[in-house]
Amino acid sequence: MTSETPEQQPRVPGVRYRRVKKLRPVTTVIDGRESTHQEEFVVEEPVPPRDWEAVVLRGIIGLATFLTVAAFIGTSASVGGLLSELLHPFVAYLIGLVFTASWLGCLGLEWLDGRIDPDRARPARNAGWVALGIGMGSVFVYGASNDMPWVGAVGACIDLLSKGFWALLLRRSQVHLSKGVANWVVTQEQEAAGIALVGEKLRRLYRGEAYRRAVGGREYQTARSVMAAPAAALTAPAQPGQCPDTAGTVPGQAPTEPAPEPALPAPTTPAPAASGQPSGTVPAQASTPPVPPAPPVPGQGADTDTGTSGDQDNGDNGVVQPITQSIAATIRTALQTAPKISEPDLIEQVIAVHGRPSTELELFKLSETVRRTRSRIENPKPKKRVS
Repeated sequence: MTSETPEQQPRVPGVRYRRVKKLRPVTTVIDGRESTHQEEFVVEEPVPPRDWEAVVLRGIIGLATFLTVAAFIGTSASVGGLLSELLHPFVAYLIGLVFTASWLGCLGLEWLDGRIDPDRARPARNAGWVALGIGMGSVFVYGASNDMPWVGAVGACIDLLSKGFWALLLRRSQVHLSKGVANWVVTQEQEAAGIALVGEKLRRLYRGEAYRRAVGGREYQTARSVMAAPAAALTAPAQPGQCPDTAGTVPGQAPTEPAPEPALPAPTTPAPAASGQPSGTVPAQASTPPVPPAPPVPGQGADTDTGTSGDQDNGDNGVVQPITQSIAATIRTALQTAPKISEPDLIEQVIAVHGRPSTELELFKLSETVRRTRSRIENPKPKKRVS
């Protein structure tokens, strides 16, 4: 059988010792098999000297706690006696607890803020003294209402003594930081609070953006494309030959057919011959009447956006030619080329052909026109059977 017994330290003269029971492992070996169990033994440990500072501090804390409880009871009884004539006694005495709790809470805030910045603790300090004055005044008024003002004045001093004890106690444990250290702490607090605030704001904005993106539909996508347009393009003046406003329709009303534009005068200079045509001068066509719009094809909706968009460079010989293609035809051509084209890209193609509107409102109207025209093209009305 083996055991591990710690060595006993030699006794020092003048030092008090106390007997302490401890546990030690004891191992028993029989036939080569070990078994370990715990066994108690007694040792003598030195006793440290009594810390009278800690004893006095605990006594002061107990005294301050007793005075606070007495202040709660006295103030609650006084205020409850005043208000019991108008309110239920339970409510009246419960309100009395608020007076003492108010200056006690302000005292705690003063201690928390005063450790770093005394100026930041000044509002809590002033509010605490105001709350104490109101509580003491309530107790004095209760004594005066019973023709015993001196009794009310003595009872009011309980709150003053309680607050004074707590203020001295907290002041003793408070460490005043130097100006540099306090400024460093305040800077770190502001940086951490700013990061937390910005993160919370971004989280809220992203959550709202995700919800609107999920349920916004085509209107939301159109609004995004409008807001994504450059500010310079929205405020730029109208260029010659831009598309007239054909999208200003009132919701719920059928779009009206715009009147055809008068024919543009033909250029006076000879134009180069196109590929596959003989060269020569272009005859004057200004005197010919404008070609009326073609009738709608059966089975397809009438194109409501037939306005021309002015002049555009053909990109081959630098000669400006009038555009006779309507917005609906441009949209139909783009859908035939790319049926899955997104709405913002479709709007940009229409703007590239017919020009960008000069104001944000006109751009929004054009976007609505593109959306309605695309919906009409992709979902044509069924043909009516002739009986």
